[in-house]
Amino acid sequence: MASLDHLPSSFIDTIIVPVKLYRFIGLQFFDDDRARFKNYCKLILFILLSFIFSCGLILFFIKINEIDAGILEIANATPCLCLVIQSLLKLSLLRKKHLIRSVVYEIAEMWPGEMENREQKELMDNWLHRNKLICDSILKFTIFGLLIYNGVSLVIYFILRILDKNPAYVFPFELYYPFEIDSVWKYVAVYLMHILATTIIYECSYLSCDMFLFSLTVNVSMLLRLLHYDLVNIDVRRRGQEADESLANLKNIVKRHQKLLKLAEDLDRIFSAVMFTVLVFSSLIISFFGFLTIVIKGKFQQFMNLIAALEVLFSVFYIMLPGQILSDTSSGVADAAYQSLWYNSDERFRKIIIIMIARSQKPCILRAMGYADINFETFYKICGTTWSYLSVVNQMYQDSL
Repeated sequence: MASLDHLPSSFIDTIIVPVKLYRFIGLQFFDDDRARFKNYCKLILFILLSFIFSCGLILFFIKINEIDAGILEIANATPCLCLVIQSLLKLSLLRKKHLIRSVVYEIAEMWPGEMENREQKELMDNWLHRNKLICDSILKFTIFGLLIYNGVSLVIYFILRILDKNPAYVFPFELYYPFEIDSVWKYVAVYLMHILATTIIYECSYLSCDMFLFSLTVNVSMLLRLLHYDLVNIDVRRRGQEADESLANLKNIVKRHQKLLKLAEDLDRIFSAVMFTVLVFSSLIISFFGFLTIVIKGKFQQFMNLIAALEVLFSVFYIMLPGQILSDTSSGVADAAYQSLWYNSDERFRKIIIIMIARSQKPCILRAMGYADINFETFYKICGTTWSYLSVVNQMYQDSL
């Protein structure tokens, strides 16, 4: 990745995973001229695989009466279709790749180099460590969830087959097939298609977008936190040349603050539509997986759907967390400005401090197309809506028995 080589290595480490996931399906935010034909081939294969899988889900709903699908089959297919739609909608991020590239380069330009100040270095290292820890955890849990959800039915089938139980052909997803599954090799081939399609779609489209949002937003928040430190510890003088130096240092901090505010606005422009899809689909998806966890009798199937519900719930929290962090760190500039020794400064210094405090009263907020703020309050609302949907769906099912 030549276009990223000149960026600070510690910064590249925070975004390299989503960049590689996008590259796996032929989508590039950097290095447009490298391996272009290979990337086109990857993208065509991804589109073809996504099209086949999506058509199978859509045809299932179109031909519900023909295949005599039951309530549980419909309840299984609904959240899966929503997840696929949401994953494919997240690919709209590619339309804003020039803005994403600009944001990445601007963050890299503001990225601290070698730090002599021990406290600043520890502060930055702690932020980078938490960023990596959370991203690694969500990635590992996602892989674990996909293995469980995709693998349980296949493992149970072969265990029952070994025990001569003559098991039925059960798939993790409800799709319509234009042919009959009447042999083991057909079953295994179709099942592997399920695994391949869902893993690639979810990991390379759904998760990679979330990781990009998280990492870029947390990086901006970290730079704001370092700005807090510089603001609190700025050397303040009242008279002479030292006062001019203090004012010049403060003006440099103000310029950094303005750049970070602009970066926060750009992040909102980039991810606003993506975050809106999270609000639209998440409650419905979690409620249906929760419903299946309650009503399905098989213990393995219950565990499978519970893991799916928790995975989507954690992914929603993973989206809301950076929005809350950005809001807190941006509003914290006012406190940092007030904690500086402004009372020892001249009038010019004080005026700038007052302006910074006034500006920071309104925190930077990521919004879902103006519909809702991306923070913990919205996460609580999603959880409440999910519980309401779950109660309604479960009551409707109990009434139909």
